[in-house]
Amino acid sequence: MPMKFLSTIFEPTRNRRLNELVGFLLCVSALLLFLALASYSPLDPSFNSASVLTGSHAARNWIGIIGAYLSDIILQFWGVGSFLLPAFLAMVGIRWFRSRALRTPIAKTLGGVWLLMFVPALLAILPGHFRWMGAIPIEGLAGRIVGDALIRYFNVAGAYIVCTTFLAVALYLTTAFSFAAIQVWAPTRFAFVLALRDRWRDWRDDRLRKRQQLELERRRAQKPLVPTQLVPARPTSARPETAQEFASARAYSSESRRTGIERMAEEEPVAFVSTKEEHDASATSDIEVTDRADTQHKSRTTLPKIAGSYKLPPSSLRHRPEEAQCVHQGELRFSRRF
Repeated sequence: MPMKFLSTIFEPTRNRRLNELVGFLLCVSALLLFLALASYSPLDPSFNSASVLTGSHAARNWIGIIGAYLSDIILQFWGVGSFLLPAFLAMVGIRWFRSRALRTPIAKTLGGVWLLMFVPALLAILPGHFRWMGAIPIEGLAGRIVGDALIRYFNVAGAYIVCTTFLAVALYLTTAFSFAAIQVWAPTRFAFVLALRDRWRDWRDDRLRKRQQLELERRRAQKPLVPTQLVPARPTSARPETAQEFASARAYSSESRRTGIERMAEEEPVAFVSTKEEHDASATSDIEVTDRADTQHKSRTTLPKIAGSYKLPPSSLRHRPEEAQCVHQGELRFSRRF
């Protein structure tokens, strides 16, 4: 029986004109209910107030006395969640007006009931107590009951988790929402947001590029600063020693650059040194007094030219001449055979 009733409500007939009429009436009813809830006033007569209407004090509700009583009952029970009822009526009316049947009416009905239960419950467990028009709590009677039961059995943290879970499931049941479809739906519906984001990134990059270019030009325009450092003067007593060391180092470097042949050419000739016998003989001849030298004929002693021009080998031969090539003894023997 409930299934048949639900199928009758959510499934339009084959008569299109009748479907349009039913859809139109449902949409008007949703509009009247929304205006009655939005214009609720606690000063209007209702089951909770004893206000009396007179000719000068009419109902402040936009829908009149009917709207005042109806809005008071619905707001007292569901609180702010009562505004879901006009939304549900408007959705069903649009379906009837278009002659489009609802798929899975049981799931849609269950999702709508859960939304009416857990939206006020979530408002009830929130910190603070707010009132609609300063008179009716926003969670209503149903929200307060469900919220207190959740806090009793799940504590505050568990109540938040349970409420949000049931609300997510209710959205899945009442709508065609899915996380897979939202990745395709969001970029197409909010393409202008992506375009604004891209423009902002381009503007930021362009601004950064201009700033770097100005900084580079400013650095090029500035003259380079060379830091100066004062060096203390050397004491005068150390200057002669420094000059002498510099002169000796320069002489040593010039001496090391000369070749062995140049050093041989600059050496002074070595004087001939006589032997000890000759020296003794000359000393004796000077002292001894004999006859005249011309009375006796003595042979003249002359030294060979080689002996007179003999010189000791220079000390430069002990040093190897510059750029000299080392010849191996084995190579010399091998070349001598041939």
